[in-house]
Amino acid sequence: MKNTLIFALALSATVSYGQQKPADRYQQYLPIITEGSAAQKDSLATALVGEAKSYKTEAEYRSTLNILRNLEQDAKTQELEKVAVKKFPKGAITRDAFIQNTLYKAETTAAKEKAYKELLKKWPVKNFPDEGLTYDYAVAQLAQSFAKDGDAAKAIQYLETMQERFWRGNGYLPVGKTLLAQGDTTNATPLLKIAMDDAYYYISLPEEQQDNKAKFAAMGYASAMSAYVDILVNRGQYEQAVEQIEKALVVAPQQADALSTVYYKSLIGLDRKLEAYNILTRLYAKGQFNVEDQLKKLYADLNGSMTGYERFNANLKEELTQSIRTHIKEMETFKPAPAFELLNLKGEKVSLASLKGKVVVLDFWATWCQPCIRSFPGMQAAQASYAADPDVEFLFINTWERDKDYKTKVPAFIEKNNYPFEVLYDDQKDRESGQNMAAQYGVQGIPAKFIIDKEGNIRYFLTGSSPNVDYIKMEMHELIESAKKPHKG
Repeated sequence: MKNTLIFALALSATVSYGQQKPADRYQQYLPIITEGSAAQKDSLATALVGEAKSYKTEAEYRSTLNILRNLEQDAKTQELEKVAVKKFPKGAITRDAFIQNTLYKAETTAAKEKAYKELLKKWPVKNFPDEGLTYDYAVAQLAQSFAKDGDAAKAIQYLETMQERFWRGNGYLPVGKTLLAQGDTTNATPLLKIAMDDAYYYISLPEEQQDNKAKFAAMGYASAMSAYVDILVNRGQYEQAVEQIEKALVVAPQQADALSTVYYKSLIGLDRKLEAYNILTRLYAKGQFNVEDQLKKLYADLNGSMTGYERFNANLKEELTQSIRTHIKEMETFKPAPAFELLNLKGEKVSLASLKGKVVVLDFWATWCQPCIRSFPGMQAAQASYAADPDVEFLFINTWERDKDYKTKVPAFIEKNNYPFEVLYDDQKDRESGQNMAAQYGVQGIPAKFIIDKEGNIRYFLTGSSPNVDYIKMEMHELIESAKKPHKG
């Protein structure tokens, strides 16, 4: 009865759409989008498509298409999009379809550039004064394609046309890193500095001016700073490097961990060994064991010998283990895991029921999700450490893919990177709720990981991930071993 009332209330307002803003309209249908059954979602989608016959403006179509996408009504979305494209050939819906289906899918740089020029000719930027970001996305992709081809001049030429400063770093930084990887430090350095300076501008704004754009721009600060400062370090410009880092730590102390590697290298270059040693100790205690050789060297330099190092090392590892055990308590939960039966890359069915008696690690990911991919080396190491344990199973649930041909791209991605993962496609919707597996598990962001015990109960849930291989391996060990033990209710 409650669901019926929600559905009735949602439909009752369709006649008054003319007085509503798109955001208000979306909120109106939110109960069905997030909690409605499959039947309710189908009914709402059908009603919206029917209502669209009376639309006069493109804004009405865009609003409804957004709702249909969130209802995961792919067929009805495509149906209505075709109508809108025909009705508004020079509108934003047609433009976006062109960008997605032609520009982004162009296989060569020349084809991308041709599509971009066609985009500007048919849908000039001046006709969409409030949608500069849409064009910046396209420019960033085109510039990166030129950079991969080694054509720095064309890449930079296109980057300089970007309009939104808060997002500019997302174009400049990848191109700068690509050129840097090719050994083109001359062209890479100014691009990385622009990305760094832009992020610094936003991160240092007064708190009352820290809107969503500023927060988004600030997220790229550590990455741009690390890349730029690494160039200074390689050039032996240690004073300039330390100056930049310490300037960053004043306005963004939360970036300390991300900047630690370039910081300790810069300090060593200035012979500030004790400060560098303290940073290395902190990194090692957080699981970055790749710094051990440098830590040993500084330990010997500062102490005059290696006496006591093994005890010191053991204490750091025990400190890390205790820190992880404390941390994972925040992730504890206990509830039945929703059942599933999904297809793997070979087309074989894999169900949760068939894995009863095993601890199951679920990792929700997508090919476009960089944090997911950065965590994969650590997850691969964790999986390898349990290769001989028949009571532990790792499943990598591919979800939220944006491209229609994802079933071609996902296997290619796994094969290219030689990941020995059991990948399942999250494309089977529950008959009653209409939700895919990610929605049933309550996933709000990826990567998302669930540790399920032998009885089929979720024992731990965590989102996000560290790119630190050793830390992930240790964290997974603690989570899995804890899930093996009976739940203390």
